[in-house]
Amino acid sequence: MKNVVIEEFSSLGQYIDVIGKRKINKVFSRKSLSSEMRDYDFTLTHDYEESVKIATEGYKEGLDELSVVDTKFQYKEKISKKIPSVDFVGYAPHVANAIAGVPKSMISATNIEQKAKVITILYSNGDNGGANTSNYITAGKNILNVINTLELQGYRVAVIVIHCSFEDNQFAVRQVMVKHWRQPSNPLKLAYPLLHPSFQRRQGFKWLETHPDIEDSCFSRNYGHTFNTESMSEQKEKLREIGVLKQSYFYTNLIEAKDNEADKLIKLMGVR
Repeated sequence: MKNVVIEEFSSLGQYIDVIGKRKINKVFSRKSLSSEMRDYDFTLTHDYEESVKIATEGYKEGLDELSVVDTKFQYKEKISKKIPSVDFVGYAPHVANAIAGVPKSMISATNIEQKAKVITILYSNGDNGGANTSNYITAGKNILNVINTLELQGYRVAVIVIHCSFEDNQFAVRQVMVKHWRQPSNPLKLAYPLLHPSFQRRQGFKWLETHPDIEDSCFSRNYGHTFNTESMSEQKEKLREIGVLKQSYFYTNLIEAKDNEADKLIKLMGVR
């Protein structure tokens, strides 16, 4: 078993704040930092500061491309179900009871509030360095539509975005909860962590550059390998083994999300 480094963040804001205040660790202390590079084609931002601004204000440009996402969805923590019953008053007669002279001869409906089913999506947004930035946008669009589809069906959805990177002696996993199940869907805020390549190619790199427990010097060469080349079953097994993929979570990654629209992706994750 490799040495494993896992760090969890409860929100996007906390994540950006923490990695922005840390010092560069020993592995990257004498290296050019990829999180600070001025490669717009690779990151779709001109510098790290611009990426933080977009993360804070919302990725409006990315959201403009997502006309299929229903941004008017109204969040409800509980859902109502109408249960028919027979009573003294109601909206229609119960014929059999009326003929038999039973006092309760009207059909009424009672609203029963039920707690919505809560699910957590674990989304690995890692891709290799040569991957096109459009992969992030396509995959993120499909994840947003998964969230929207499930919530319209009465589910409450939490989303954790993970970045996994490994070298010979170390496996590093960063987890950021970008949506709590109690929060209503806000596509503007979700667009950056789900669609924008800078979330991995700037903030993901910054996390590796600043985490004090990153010790494998090979990370400084290429920021580690993603495990998207492995099968989904192998990925899930590894994530379960280190305690990241919990029994109640539903897992997908950027490659699977890129290649499948919402309805199929929901089935592939095993939600229903």
